[in-house]
Amino acid sequence: MSDIDVIEEPEFVDQGHCFHCSAPIDPASRFCKHCGSAQPDETEDLSEQKWLDIKQVILFFLLEAAVCGTGLLIKHFKTLGWSITLDIILAINAIVFFGFDWYNNKPILKWRNFSVFKLIGYCVLGLACSLTVNFFVSWLNFSLYSKDYSYYEFYRKYQYGKELTILFVAIMPALFEELAFRGFLLGKLLLVVDKKQAIFISAFLFAIMHMSVLSLVWLVQFALLLAYVRIKENTLWYGVFIHFFFNFTACVLDFTHAFHHHLR
Repeated sequence: MSDIDVIEEPEFVDQGHCFHCSAPIDPASRFCKHCGSAQPDETEDLSEQKWLDIKQVILFFLLEAAVCGTGLLIKHFKTLGWSITLDIILAINAIVFFGFDWYNNKPILKWRNFSVFKLIGYCVLGLACSLTVNFFVSWLNFSLYSKDYSYYEFYRKYQYGKELTILFVAIMPALFEELAFRGFLLGKLLLVVDKKQAIFISAFLFAIMHMSVLSLVWLVQFALLLAYVRIKENTLWYGVFIHFFFNFTACVLDFTHAFHHHLR
C-alpha cells in the first residue's frame, strides 16, 4: 500500500476590520490596504482612557475641596442653613460622580456573602478606633490649645440638636463620603494605578479634604482602613458601618461631655 500524502490545511487567521471602511484586514496592520486609513492603537486608546479617568478624579476632588473649604474657612457660611446646603451639595456630588460610571460601580453596592459576625466585628472596630482617636485628639487639643472640639457644640443651640448632630456628623458622612471616596474615587484610581497606590492616594485625598492639619495623622490611617476593607470585601457596606459607628461614637462622647458640663 502506497503512502498517502497528507496536505495540511492552512490555519485560519482571524482578521480584523478597518476602523474606517470595515474591510477585512490583518489585526496587526497599522493602515488599511483598501482605503489607506490609519488604524487606532489600543495602547493609545488605553492611555487616553486613563487620562480621562485622572481628569475626572481631579475635577471631583476640586469640587469636594471647594465645598468643604467654603464651609470650614469662610465665616459667612458657618450657619445651620449653609451647613445643610453644603452637605446636600456634597451628597449630590457623590451621587453624580458615582453614577457617571454606574455599570462598573454598581457591583460594590451589592452585599455578597453577608456575615452578621463580620459586620459586628467591623462595627466594634469602628467604635474602638473612635474611642482611641477621640482620646488622642482631646489630649492634643488640651495640650496645644487648652480647649476641646465638639461636633455637638455647633448644633446644640438648635431644636433637635442631637438629632441634627447624628444626621450630619454620623449618617450622611458614612453614606456619601463612602460613596464618593471608596466608591467613585477609589474605583477610578484602581483603573489608573495599582491597588496599593490607589489605597494610599485615596486615603491622602480623603484626609486633605477635611482641611485639618492636626487630623491628618488619624484621618489617613482611618481612610487606609476603609479603603482596604472596601477592596477586601468588594462592597461599600462594611465601610459604611465602620464609618457610621466611628462618627456616631464621637457624637455620643460629645453628648456625654456636654451633659456632665451642664451638671457642673
